[in-house]
Amino acid sequence: MKKQFLLALVLAGLVNTKINAQKAPDLSGYWERRDDVGGGSFGGIFDKIIPKAELKPEVREENRRNAARQAAGDVVGFGSKWCLSSSYPFFMQHSAAWSIAQTDNEIVQVHETHSFPRHIYMDGRKHPEPALLNPSSTGHAIGHWEGDALVVDTVGFIGGGTPGGGKIGPGTRLTERFHLLDGGKKLSVTFTWTDPAFYVKPHTYELQYYRSEPGTYAFEEYCHADDPKQSGSVVAPPQK
Repeated sequence: MKKQFLLALVLAGLVNTKINAQKAPDLSGYWERRDDVGGGSFGGIFDKIIPKAELKPEVREENRRNAARQAAGDVVGFGSKWCLSSSYPFFMQHSAAWSIAQTDNEIVQVHETHSFPRHIYMDGRKHPEPALLNPSSTGHAIGHWEGDALVVDTVGFIGGGTPGGGKIGPGTRLTERFHLLDGGKKLSVTFTWTDPAFYVKPHTYELQYYRSEPGTYAFEEYCHADDPKQSGSVVAPPQK
């Protein structure tokens, strides 16, 4: 009887796990931004919907100096061309579509353009210890469900920037909440960036995406490493 009772508990647990997994909202498919706030071909949208990041005075001064140097022709930063990868959240603010592949243990985000896929681990693992964490362009992301919201915690970035003038560094943490709207036709993602090295207070904003019709697919973006137009840095010193 005891063995049968234990077996029943195990089976019940498996059934409940399966039921809970089935209750998770289905985020899979292609998603894209639209110019639905009157920016005009995406121009000026961020100024309309995203607040400016509240940066520490020394960070604002560093940005001002870098802007002045760049205006004078100095190389102060490097951007990628098509054969290189951009840092997260580049593809989340891009006008091109991106897709979600969803399982119980992992969610993967893949973009049409030059960005590495982003893996969100849903299997209960923790972030690696700082000494063992290898920084990357997408960071180390772990997620869980809070009701019908996917909550993602990400650390381990190599650097970059955010909409609204925010900055990303090795100590930056990103918290996101993914939530379906309009019966699953739209997806709301709220981003909250925290880093005491940069921000006076957390930098928070929301972006919304539209689900593409079933059967939508993406073309692989052309990239050939031997093509000089598609490799190297976007920014180059002025010719003298």
